Amino acid sequence: MSGKPIDIAWKEFPAVLDKYDEMLSYVMESAEACGVPTKRQLKLQLGFEEAVVNIISYAYLGQEPGKLWLRTWKKDETFVLELKDGGSRFNPLLKEDALENKPKSLEDVKIGGLGIAFMRRIFNEMSYDYKREGGLFYNHLTLYFDILA
Repeated sequence: MSGKPIDIAWKEFPAVLDKYDEMLSYVMESAEACGVPTKRQLKLQLGFEEAVVNIISYAYLGQEPGKLWLRTWKKDETFVLELKDGGSRFNPLLKEDALENKPKSLEDVKIGGLGIAFMRRIFNEMSYDYKREGGLFYNHLTLYFDILA
């Protein structure tokens, strides 16, 4: 998916669970403003929760709580959600899809990766980059959500 936001600022949050509701409010208000229908918003919320809780739980493991930056925008009929953190490098797109081999039950699924498999089914596209900005390295995950699917 091409295109980049023009003059859309990152919104910074402490990467702690206590700030999740504030992050969720920001994203859902943005989704509403971009025209995501109410009945699609729940699906977006589930995918967002999976991404954010994983970042909060694992990106800064063993370190002081870090920061999480969010940015949202609309491209054609797609709601774009970007997440950036300065935690440990982790590319979720390289993780094996835990549901790809059609397990007989959830008990047969390997621990780890189920959330990422879930995200792959919610977002129509995901991209990841690990890049240097201002002397620091950041994980940058972009999630594309069809507004009218």
